[in-house]
Amino acid sequence: MLGLSREQNADARRLAARLNDGELLASVRRSFPVSYRQARDEFLAMLPQARSFVLPDHRGPDGEDLSVDVGWIGDPRAECVLVIISGTHGPEGFCGAGIQMDWLALLKESCLPQNVALLFIHGLNPYGFAWDRRVTHEGCDLNRNFVDFAAGAPANPGYDELRVHFVPPALDGAAFEAAREAIRQFKGLHGERAFQIARKAGQYTDPNGMFFGGFGPSWSAGVLEAIAREYVLGSRKFVAVVDVHTGLGPYGYGELQSEHVAASKSQAIADRIFGPSVTSADLGTSASIPIHGSLQLFWEGLLGDGRYLYLCLEYGTFDTEAAQRVLLADQWLHVHGGGDRTGASGREVRARMRAHFCPDDLSWKEAVLFRGRQVLRDALSGLQLIADGDFALPHDPRTGPWFVPHLASGKAD
Repeated sequence: MLGLSREQNADARRLAARLNDGELLASVRRSFPVSYRQARDEFLAMLPQARSFVLPDHRGPDGEDLSVDVGWIGDPRAECVLVIISGTHGPEGFCGAGIQMDWLALLKESCLPQNVALLFIHGLNPYGFAWDRRVTHEGCDLNRNFVDFAAGAPANPGYDELRVHFVPPALDGAAFEAAREAIRQFKGLHGERAFQIARKAGQYTDPNGMFFGGFGPSWSAGVLEAIAREYVLGSRKFVAVVDVHTGLGPYGYGELQSEHVAASKSQAIADRIFGPSVTSADLGTSASIPIHGSLQLFWEGLLGDGRYLYLCLEYGTFDTEAAQRVLLADQWLHVHGGGDRTGASGREVRARMRAHFCPDDLSWKEAVLFRGRQVLRDALSGLQLIADGDFALPHDPRTGPWFVPHLASGKAD
């Protein structure tokens, strides 16, 4: 085979340079933090007017404050608000912070649609973000914490059957093998889906167990309520929430997971704004199972069906078995291993958690930002229609279909 000419070689080098130094990869290199401290410092540098809710009595690995930081972009009186949340599940915040920084850089150079604003909630679980734990400082899975504790938390009988086997006293040897065998038998009797529900739908009895939803509202849940009050979110015409998560689904793909009831008005709005890429745990089209106590319940209580969207933007990393191994090691360290996250074992567990939930891979991060920009574009387009009155909200019985866009030639009479 003949070699390339000098001109062809030069063209190939130019193409390689464009592919390797394109806009998205440039943003990857500047957007994704390597530590919680860097993530917070860079967020505050972009939004110096941000409101900070500092977690009392806790510090990060370098002695830094731990804080939920909140920044508003746009008209304070905007009727429609897009909320983007990072760090609900600790180390997943590295991905969420990367998207937030990418969006902030885009918005510095652009104008938002009229009557639409963005609210950035950075590090909703700052303890988990800083210490690479999925849970809060209370040991609570924040995305299982929004149940009505006064009415009684939901039961998870499958978890109760397997609780002693989810975090065995050793990570190898006879006790570990016995736990694995008990789980295999459960799967054989009940199936994989029943096992996943038992393991991660949420449980409210075992603070040392996996996917513990708490005995009451967490500190971060209280902060979210304070944010909603301070920014008067309950009085807005419409609020769309994108909560960034990682660790479930195909590598690098961002699935928009709806936790709305399939027949709800909000689900219909999500389908019309984002199209068939929206999946539903209620319909079984999502990589996620239905869970107890998610943040969706907070927004439902605040705004009501048809006035909000709550979507998890879930980026796949590695397979389910890998996730179970890394989460087991993390929980074992906390329950049986002394809990020290500063020693050699603790640093290793932290590194494994971060590598699983935010892979240090330019291609993965590039895919994250590409999908994030798609979501931003579609969300702003939908909110602009709602703000302009060109999107018939489903709570109005006169509108008929959920979505009635007016013709390009002008509004209907």
